[in-house]
Amino acid sequence: MGNDTVLSTAARTPLQTRHTVTGDLDVAAVHRLRSGFAAALDSSDVARPGLDLDLGGVTFMDAAGLGAVMWCRQHALRAGFACVVDEASPAALRLMKLTGTHDLLRGFAAAPLAGGAPV
Repeated sequence: MGNDTVLSTAARTPLQTRHTVTGDLDVAAVHRLRSGFAAALDSSDVARPGLDLDLGGVTFMDAAGLGAVMWCRQHALRAGFACVVDEASPAALRLMKLTGTHDLLRGFAAAPLAGGAPV
């Protein structure tokens, strides 16, 4: 990840684990995001079947960053976990909408996101 990019993982509820990304989500961040996400997924158990990605603090996201988010979703689904983006910054939301991936990544409910824009 870029020098200012941070990935943190915290249990939100007994059924969800929240992964928060802040800073730039670009080609420099891809390996670290995938590694951190895979490690968190591997440490999850039946008590935590859901994974939420919080991209509300992402200041910049390029195609490589979006590809990493899609990889995280696919990796989770293959392991039998649900995975949704439950918060998105304007930068992340813009790219998700431009590429038509926001419906796929948002999950079942269109909740308001950062800046008041629905996913």
